[in-house]
Amino acid sequence: MPDSLIKQQYQSLYTLLAQYHKTPLPNDIVQQTLNFNNQLLSAIKQHPELIFAQIHLYKSSLAHTYNVAFSTCLFTALICIRNRFNETTTLQLMCAAISLFAFDAPRKTKPTTPESVAPKHQLNKAFCRMLTEYQQAVWLRGYRQVQWLESDLKQHLKHLSNTSADVTVLVIAARLTLLLHQQNSKTPLSFPNALRQIIQNTPGTTQSLIEPLMSYPGTAPPGVFVMIEDGSLAIVVAVLEGSVLCFPQHSAQRPSTHTTYFSVDIEHIKRIYPAQALKQLSKMHTWWGGAWQQQVQEATTKPLSPFTQSYKMDRPPATLVAIQSQLNKPVQDIKKLSTAVAREPSFAQHLRQTATQSSRQKLPMKDIQHGLMMHGFERSGSIIMQQALLSRLNQHYFPLQHAFINFVQLRGHIASALAKAADLGIPEQACTLAYFASVGLFIHTQLKIQTQWRKADTNTYDMASLIRCVKPDQLRIHPVSMAQAWQQPRHEIVALKHYHEAHYLDENTPNASVKLAALLGLSLIIARELYFSTSPLCVQSQQYWQSASKVLKVKEQELNEIKQQAYSICHSYSPV
Repeated sequence: MPDSLIKQQYQSLYTLLAQYHKTPLPNDIVQQTLNFNNQLLSAIKQHPELIFAQIHLYKSSLAHTYNVAFSTCLFTALICIRNRFNETTTLQLMCAAISLFAFDAPRKTKPTTPESVAPKHQLNKAFCRMLTEYQQAVWLRGYRQVQWLESDLKQHLKHLSNTSADVTVLVIAARLTLLLHQQNSKTPLSFPNALRQIIQNTPGTTQSLIEPLMSYPGTAPPGVFVMIEDGSLAIVVAVLEGSVLCFPQHSAQRPSTHTTYFSVDIEHIKRIYPAQALKQLSKMHTWWGGAWQQQVQEATTKPLSPFTQSYKMDRPPATLVAIQSQLNKPVQDIKKLSTAVAREPSFAQHLRQTATQSSRQKLPMKDIQHGLMMHGFERSGSIIMQQALLSRLNQHYFPLQHAFINFVQLRGHIASALAKAADLGIPEQACTLAYFASVGLFIHTQLKIQTQWRKADTNTYDMASLIRCVKPDQLRIHPVSMAQAWQQPRHEIVALKHYHEAHYLDENTPNASVKLAALLGLSLIIARELYFSTSPLCVQSQQYWQSASKVLKVKEQELNEIKQQAYSICHSYSPV
């Protein structure tokens, strides 16, 4: 039942916000807030239209604080989902959205008192200390925006020009909500007008975060009341391609010719109303109940989803598997291989671009077959594997994502140069292996909520010391699991398992696995030195450096040249 689901969400919110007004704050307030938003996000996944519609349906029986906190939380989730944020990061920002208003005293809806009388938003220092203690860095960074809520809209949005994407999303969500549910006798704005104000006052660098809202939910999102060209009224219940699905609202003054769900093109909507007060939750059943479910099942045009397709990290793309199967055949059929590559446009484009860069005259490579012949089959396989892996690692935003991508690409370039200097197979394959060795940065859950890269300066050949986090051994484990899932060669998996063990290089004959292990350790040491401008190596790292250089038979002069070349080509920098 839609009405009971929404009632349950508000009851949970009421219980949660009551905890914020206790003195002292409960020790589990952080976990309670995470649990609430986890359940809310699950409800969004199952019923996106119903849940997101609550933004525009003001519950007049509830205090204004509950309406604003819930709507800000939903707006935050919506913008995060549309911008492909990592789910752990999204949950942190939803929690921050709740806490922006959680310490406000519940007031009856929309007071008419002057602004000077309204309570000011201030940081709760005890709560900040609690978030710091529990290492909720993204949440804390977002919650600090509470100090700006009383400031002028233009001033606040101008402040976003040098702000991270996660904080920007939260600010946009909060400001949109405050415009939709304005207090102090100000007239609330309709969603298109509120969005227009945000866009007009937002720095150009941040407008890319708003752009995905144009396709979903568009200017007439679920939950808004609209006037059609014939003068009749309706509520939008879902978004379609170029149109919206509506349910008629009958009145004596504005009768409707429709009796059930109907679609209307956006250009035929005459007016979009501001958020309307909803006194009876039972109306939810009329709009999104059993009849709605039947409508969706029987309709030929399905409602648009706010979610974009995500790909599992532990499963290689089907197109990549097909390409690899063609490459593994004793005799390759270039036509079949070209067809397999063409099925994934990003693979085809990347192959053509890299082939163009490899050609002496830098002539544009338009044909996939020419690209395959330019690279050779084995090198082409490695290049496509790199593209597939990076697209998986880079598909969801989190605060340190860009820094991690920079570092991984730097390490990959160094590994490629080391393989070339040591005459160790195809350089591109070494680069791919270095990417696999770094996947833990993108899989470890805690790294999705960190905003600063804090490292240790010992054992610089070991991923476990690359960034301080709980369970750092997972940074070693995830690459092995990922390489196995992606069916990488056994000797490469062995290298991934053991390269962080200093004695492994000394106690084993320099076979393929040992050489690759040395390459992985050296590439990590050099990448860290360049990226962080680190101090001299610790004793263990110096010993590893010497052992790895000996295994690869690479001279100190060659290593220095690799450093200089990597530094000039990659232009990576540390955010620390």
